[in-house]
Amino acid sequence: MHDRAMNRRTFARLTGVGAGTLALAGCLDGIADGDGDDEGDDSSDGENGGGSDEDVDVPAFPEIDDPPDAVYRPTHRESMRVLEPVDAGEYTLAPMLSYPHPFWVVAGGADEDEVEREDPEQMEGVHLMVLCWDEETETILPVDEGVEIAVSRDGDPVGSPRSAWTMISQEMGFHFGDNVPLEGDGTYTVDVELPSLSVRRTGDLEDRFTDRERATFEFDYDQSFRDAVFDVTYFDEDEWGEPGALEPMHGEDAGEHDEHHDDGHADDDHGGHEDGDHEDDDHHGHHEDIPYSSLPPASDYPGTLLESTEEPEDGDLPRSGDAAFVATLVDSSSRLAVDGETTLLVSPRTPYNRVPLADMSIRAILEREDESVADADLEQTIDGEYGLHYAGPLPDAAAGDGVTVEVDAPPQVARHQGYETAFLEMPPIEFDVPEVR
Repeated sequence: MHDRAMNRRTFARLTGVGAGTLALAGCLDGIADGDGDDEGDDSSDGENGGGSDEDVDVPAFPEIDDPPDAVYRPTHRESMRVLEPVDAGEYTLAPMLSYPHPFWVVAGGADEDEVEREDPEQMEGVHLMVLCWDEETETILPVDEGVEIAVSRDGDPVGSPRSAWTMISQEMGFHFGDNVPLEGDGTYTVDVELPSLSVRRTGDLEDRFTDRERATFEFDYDQSFRDAVFDVTYFDEDEWGEPGALEPMHGEDAGEHDEHHDDGHADDDHGGHEDGDHEDDDHHGHHEDIPYSSLPPASDYPGTLLESTEEPEDGDLPRSGDAAFVATLVDSSSRLAVDGETTLLVSPRTPYNRVPLADMSIRAILEREDESVADADLEQTIDGEYGLHYAGPLPDAAAGDGVTVEVDAPPQVARHQGYETAFLEMPPIEFDVPEVR
């Protein structure tokens, strides 16, 4: 069942039920192949108190044939356990845990062949996700290369330390994480080492997050945990692959979509589940004390908003690779300006939940009377009010000029299901500089 091409009919045949009843159908033998002979076997493997990897039946991971080259509604909604936030110097972290499952990484370039599926090493383990933000501004931070995760149990290392992936998902937004193998039931300790922020910082974030920091948290891995996170909601087949996105599971923006998009699935939240042994942990529902990485709508940005040369559908933002783009020229006196020059600010985001798209390579070309008069490489920037964006100086820009935004490399971030085929082939977008109103 590692085959990405498992289609709807194959999935129904393997489970023996229709997709509409999968929430009641229990689990398959994980994502990996299982022999099915140990169903219902509660035997332990000795002192670890847990079964072997073959005994861990994780929920099925159905996929669709030929998904669109765009954001789409996935086949299911996963459950997760939300741990208490922890501090690491100026950083605040919210660890979240689910069951091991595939995700996709971008190996570089815009060719879909360079998107690689990452399958779990084993089913006995967790999918660890960590949100990282600034408590003062509630801004999700683009922690990138250098995040290291080390797991231990009773003081003994479990596996080797691993570098975390920067990820995006429809429910979690921007975060980092990985599938983490474990060694039986027990209490595990996770040490997370965070690098200093490598991106340009402005506003309330300027001159902050310059030191490496460390955070530690614990969680219990046992049958109670597995029962909670295996509570997966599978959607009807006619929703699979449709344009749209699941609503966020946390933050004030939970349940809200881009101002020009409402995919009509605001009822997809399925309420909360509580585990008597972990009263502070949540498995479904919204967590309003944890921010979501939703960027501001276009109308909130300062400066002169550029106008797309092509009329977007329904007044929507211009798209490239299904990413929505905000582009604005800010004055040289703005705190957002680069080197005290008139600056082009470009904010690419997902089209429904406004999740920022990090680690892109973007350049802008200024054109006048059909000739190129200037260009600029845009630098990735994080701001306490306007979030993640890209900025570069265009000091000679004037009304009537054209600006072409070119994406030299798409977002180099891992993706959960529903995002893995979007934001890859990203053609240029052309804008006009309007008269200042």
